[in-house]
Amino acid sequence: MKYYYKITNNFPGGLFRNVKKVSLLDECPFPHEFFIQISKSFPVITNSSLNNKTSQKKKNCEQKFFSVVEFSHLTELYFDEAHDDYIEQFLFGTKTFLS
Repeated sequence: MKYYYKITNNFPGGLFRNVKKVSLLDECPFPHEFFIQISKSFPVITNSSLNNKTSQKKKNCEQKFFSVVEFSHLTELYFDEAHDDYIEQFLFGTKTFLS
C-alpha cells in the first residue's frame, strides 16, 4: 500500500513502511501526540494533507513539554480547511521538524 487516506484521531497505529501519502481528517482536534504517532507509523511520508477546522487543545503549554515531531521525507503538505494551529504546528519549527 502506498497511501493511507482519512486517518482520524482513532488511528490505532502500526508501522507502514511503504506508505508515502496520507490524509489526516477529523472534526475533533488533533493533539500533538497524534503527530508523533503519525511520524512513527509512516516513516517515509512524502505527501500529506490535513483537514481539521478545530483548534488544538493544550497549544499554549510550555514548549519544553512537547517532543519535536520529525518528518524526514515530507516534501508536500496541504492544509485543506485546516485551523491556523496546525499550520503553526508544521511551519514554525518549534513542535515539528521538516527536513
